Amino acid sequence: MKKIITILLVALGTIVSCTKEDIKLTLAKQEENIEKFIQQRYAGNDVVRRNGSNRVIIDSSYVADSLMFGDSLHFLYAGYIFTSAPNSIFATNIEQLANSSGLILTEQDFSVEKVLFSEDCYIPGLVNGLYGVKEGEHSLILFSAEHGFYDETVYNIPKLSALAYEVWIEKVIKNK
Repeated sequence: MKKIITILLVALGTIVSCTKEDIKLTLAKQEENIEKFIQQRYAGNDVVRRNGSNRVIIDSSYVADSLMFGDSLHFLYAGYIFTSAPNSIFATNIEQLANSSGLILTEQDFSVEKVLFSEDCYIPGLVNGLYGVKEGEHSLILFSAEHGFYDETVYNIPKLSALAYEVWIEKVIKNK
């Protein structure tokens, strides 16, 4: 009996170890795909990298100060699951985009997102991507599952999904 328990424990340890290794490989592949996408699609754009997030600045006609913790932020967004490019939209506050993509959520809110920006106001990848945005900026924020929902399924986002958020910054209100 003791031998069987030992064998089961070793087998379980091996399975857990393989799973952790598989997750590490998945995350590394996501980072590689994100980098490849940025290089192929946005080679001439400015890219801001912060703690695992990559913010590709699509339109740099912004003005004013950079967003920092404690400031207020107003923005429009579209959230996508990222494989080799942003593809499946899972959330947006832009009604026209939701309708054209067929996105149906139980509690759709198409108002401008307003938040007092802090380190924990959103998932880490989005917080790190938004940090430093400027009013009028249009960006694409990309990050691996490590900085998103990791191995949890959240609403219509499968576990271990890399994410991309396209954001349009309407207003940054500095905390004076």
